[in-house]
Amino acid sequence: MLSFSLILCASLSAPTLENALPMHATGPWTVEIGPGKISTNTRTTTISKPVSFTISPAERVSIKDEEIPSLPVFNENTGGWIKGAKPLLITTQECTAAGALYPETLRVKPAPGDTPPFVLDKDYRMDPFWGTVGRIEGGAIAANQQVYLDYDYAPNRLDSIVSDEKGNLSLVKGQPGVGSLPPPALNEKQLAVANIWVPGKAEQLTEDLLYPIDFGKSMQMSAASDVAERLLPKTLAKLRSGDPLVYVAWGDSVTNGGGVDGDGFQWYQQLFVNRLKQRFPKANITLKTAAWPGGNSAGYIKAPKGGTYDYQRDVLDPKPDLVTIEFVNDAYLDEAGVKEHYAKILSDLRGVGAEVALITPHLVRPDWMKIDTLKFDEDPRPYVKGLRQFAAENHVALADTAREWCRLWRRGIPYTTLEANSINHPDLRGHTLFAEVLIGMFPKK
Repeated sequence: MLSFSLILCASLSAPTLENALPMHATGPWTVEIGPGKISTNTRTTTISKPVSFTISPAERVSIKDEEIPSLPVFNENTGGWIKGAKPLLITTQECTAAGALYPETLRVKPAPGDTPPFVLDKDYRMDPFWGTVGRIEGGAIAANQQVYLDYDYAPNRLDSIVSDEKGNLSLVKGQPGVGSLPPPALNEKQLAVANIWVPGKAEQLTEDLLYPIDFGKSMQMSAASDVAERLLPKTLAKLRSGDPLVYVAWGDSVTNGGGVDGDGFQWYQQLFVNRLKQRFPKANITLKTAAWPGGNSAGYIKAPKGGTYDYQRDVLDPKPDLVTIEFVNDAYLDEAGVKEHYAKILSDLRGVGAEVALITPHLVRPDWMKIDTLKFDEDPRPYVKGLRQFAAENHVALADTAREWCRLWRRGIPYTTLEANSINHPDLRGHTLFAEVLIGMFPKK
């Protein structure tokens, strides 16, 4: 599990959209979109007058008699998402949806129905923010006793306003859920022109919950570039020739597949390798993953030799041709810290003949980043600024994933909807974004 804290500015202002329909909240649960014109590669949509829509608030869901085989002892000394058992309907991948539970509604019972519940803080404890619950030793709940939960929770939802081929607008309601949450599925004739983010406990719409889609340059990923020609020439030469190439993906839980399937096929580094093989048919790539869930690069370097995580064995000894470095857990570093710490890493890797590509990290929970909006174009983290500076000063390739995550709001996507665990692990869309940024450093052939 990733864990870190940052000291950042508290408020960020969203820049102006280039090619989007104007959109405003006109009441607690009403919006108005248009008039205006947007152009895509396939159509131009003109809205001659404002169109109003009523948005449904998130639905409060009541759960009765949810079976829990047994409750662990409540652990006060760990992260809120793992202090105890997780109510099923607020469980995300690995974690719980923070703030989704109405804590005052939670009841722990020995049997289903109207059975008198156990007593909070006598028989069990709970984390009201994360929703986890565990028994108290010496209380009335036995170690292996099956219990039943009653609770209310508020799932999130992402709705879309779509245009048909004639420019008529309609509202498509999304499916409620927690964790990773895609926009509603559309047919081939529908074009989403805006999304509306409906957090579970939102009391009304605000401008920050409205996501008109910008069909300007922000919709386009960076094209194939000359980064590899300039900064990864040995890697590129081997891809073209078919000579064996060893690639080490070094990182933390994201590099260990956090947020996606555990078999490795959906991990960003495998998606990247797949794209390299498509672009360079002769490519002969051996992928090695060196990843420490919950760890940072300094911890990996200092870990005892011969252990589970061994920097020399895992990263240096394979004599890699290419090493990518992804450590969102290094985000505690400021610019000066990046310069000092990564200089040693770069020296080590170049010392074994490796070329290096730094990866700027994805975005994580806004409260962890100490920001109050999901709409911003510039990543405020000193660590990201430090990586960009270090890469430029030391002629190191940079896969600037953070920049693409910061543009998601322009594409109508609240970036938190890509967090599979509701905290910091990107879903398949997020891993794909990493792979697309990485392949974007390479020419088309």
